[in-house]
Order: sequence, then C-alpha cells, then structure tokens
Amino acid sequence: MTAFASLSALARALFALWALLLCLANIGSAVLSSVRRRFRFAALALLLFLPVYFLWQVIFDLSLSHRGGTAVPLSVALGGIPLIAWLPVFALLTAASAVLFLRNLRYDRTFLTPGTIKLFLDGLPCGVCCWEDSGRVLFSNVCMNRLCAAVTDGPLLNGNQFWEAVSARILTLDGTVWRFSCREMDLDGQRLHEMIASDVTAEYAKTMTLERDRVELARLNEQLRSYYLSIDEVVSRQEVLQAKVNIHDEMNRLMLSTTAADAADEEELDRVFSLWEQNALLLCMEAGSDRDTRAIDSLEQLAAALRLRLVWQGELPEALSERQRSLFFSAAQEAMANAVKHAEAKAVTLSFDESEAALCCRFSNDGKAPPGPVSFTGGLRNLALLAEQQGASVSVSAENGFTLSLCFPKHQPNG
Repeated sequence: MTAFASLSALARALFALWALLLCLANIGSAVLSSVRRRFRFAALALLLFLPVYFLWQVIFDLSLSHRGGTAVPLSVALGGIPLIAWLPVFALLTAASAVLFLRNLRYDRTFLTPGTIKLFLDGLPCGVCCWEDSGRVLFSNVCMNRLCAAVTDGPLLNGNQFWEAVSARILTLDGTVWRFSCREMDLDGQRLHEMIASDVTAEYAKTMTLERDRVELARLNEQLRSYYLSIDEVVSRQEVLQAKVNIHDEMNRLMLSTTAADAADEEELDRVFSLWEQNALLLCMEAGSDRDTRAIDSLEQLAAALRLRLVWQGELPEALSERQRSLFFSAAQEAMANAVKHAEAKAVTLSFDESEAALCCRFSNDGKAPPGPVSFTGGLRNLALLAEQQGASVSVSAENGFTLSLCFPKHQPNG
C-alpha cells in the first residue's frame, strides 16, 4: 500500500491546503462561539483545531525533508502510515469541523442573540436609541442614525445632546413627520435612557384636518347662535310691521265707510258699527294666524340653510297657547340644530300626540343615534328650563332613531 510520504508533492500540497482550511474553520467556530458566550462550543472548536494543526505541521515537515531538510522523527513515522489510514482521519475531522461551523452559523436563526436583535431593530421603520446617563450610546439602529444625521449633520455619538437637539419633539424631515419620545429605565441597577422616533405623518395630517374642521364648525356654530338670537327679533319686527300695515289698511277702509255713511240713517250707522266690530275681530285673528305662518316660514328657511327636510305629520294644534307655541318653535329650532351637528341627519319629522292628560310634540330625525346617554347641556338645558316654567317636560329617546319630546300637560295653568 502507498505510504503518505511517498505521495507526490502536489498531492501532499492538497492535503496541506485541506488541513489549513480545517484550521481556519475551527478558528472561526471558536471566535463565533466566544462572541455568543457559548464557551463549550469554543472549547470544542479548539480541541478540533489541535489535531488538524498537528497534521498540517507533519505534512509541512515531510515537504521539508523531500527538499533535503531534516524532518522530525515523529513526522517521518506518521508519513510512513498508508494513505488509506490518513483519509478517514481527515474525513472525520472535516465532518466534525463542518458540523460545528454550521451550527454556529445557524444559531442566529434559531436563538435570540445580540446580532439577531440588532438585525431586527435595523429593519424597523422607527428609530431606536439607548444611552447611559453620561450620554454614551449603547445602541442605535439605522433609522435613528439617519435621523441624527439629518438633524445635527453629524453621527449619533451622544444621546443627551441628540435629545436636546430634538426638543421640539415633533419634526418634519424630508416631508415625513417624526415624533420623538424618551423614557428612563433600570437595567441591572443601571439607569438607561431609551428614545423612540415614530413616523406620524398620516396621524399628523388627520390631526390637522380635524383642527381645520373644528375651526370651521366653531364658525358655523357662531353663525347659528347669531341666527338664533336674531330670529326672534326679525319675526317680531315682521309681525309688528305687518300688523301696522293691516291696521292701516283696515282703518282707512272703515274710516271711508264711516265718512260716507248717512248720519241720519240709523240702520246705516248700525251696519258701520257692526263692520268696525267684525274687522277688529278679524284683525286679531289674522295677526295670530300671521304669527304662526311666519314662524313656520322661519323654520323652513332654517331647514333650507341647514340642508334639512322638514316633514309635518299633522297641523300645529290649536289648543296650544301663545307661550306654548313660542316654546314649540324654540324646541323645533334646537332639534334641527342638534340633528345637523350631532346626528348628521337629512330630515326632521314633526308629529303631535294628544291624549286626555297631555299634548306632546315630537321631533324625530333620521340621523345617527347617540353613542351613549344624552346629557342635557347647552340648548337642551335651556329648553328644559323654559319648559319647566310652563309646567311642561322635555325628554329624549334613542329607540328607532333619535326623538326629542315636548309635552304640555292639560288642565294646568301655564300663565
């Protein structure tokens, strides 16, 4: 059988290269295991390194002896061993070194290590940084390093200085809005600082939109409030003006009729006096009718301004007194305003329910029901106080749509 020492120089060189690669593989395994604090695997890698290095040294001595040098007797003795014995040893060492090296490479994929944590944090879309009280940075991912370079035009070397640089807490960089937050934590008795930079571009845009909508809503509320305050004054002025016109026309006609009457004719005078009495009654009735008509017209105009559709289920009951009618129209305005502001309704239905005990006016809308119990604040509270002064009651119901009810009890003086 062929001894290992009798191989050609090229064959021995190939075996030397094989041994050298195994040495490098075991050195790499020892380094990787030490970094990951797997010291048992590091010791195993060193144990594998020793025989591989010894075999490489034997092959090197045999090469020197073939060039006229003096070889170590142990190397000469091992060189006399047949090649068939060398191959299993190299194969066994190669298999052990390969298994150990591959296990070190696969360790990051199956176990949590500082390397895997760093790789994960570098892939996050937000910035992460951790530093000590002195400002020495312990960790920062790629995103935070990029943000620091954009803010300070330099690398992230001091956490305290970078936190002072982003004291605005919300910054816009290259069209992206970033929010910076910092918290303190204790780790093994040491106080550390952790800063997070979050991309809040979408949330910031929505917040600005809501702020603009809030300002616009406040403006509309102010306009509605001014309209509510002026509507009574406008209606009153219109009523007074129309009453003056009616009275003026009727008085002119009656005065002309009286002047034209024959003073000697008693029947003619009685007819004129009767006409005065009848027209006086008609003027009173027309004035009352005109007030209701103008109030209803005002509601229709308000509904048109609010883009609401008013649905009347029945006529305004004649049993309502003047004060009760005024309260009814105030309740209708409040129901329409709340239907637009809170329920986004498109229509408000006015209905009347009369029983032996009470007369109820109901205002229903087709909008969204309130998410919780309705609290009587603002206009509803004022409406309830006005109703209480007349002995009436105000209630709300969210079943089958939102309904505001104004009930006047019968057989009760309302002043």
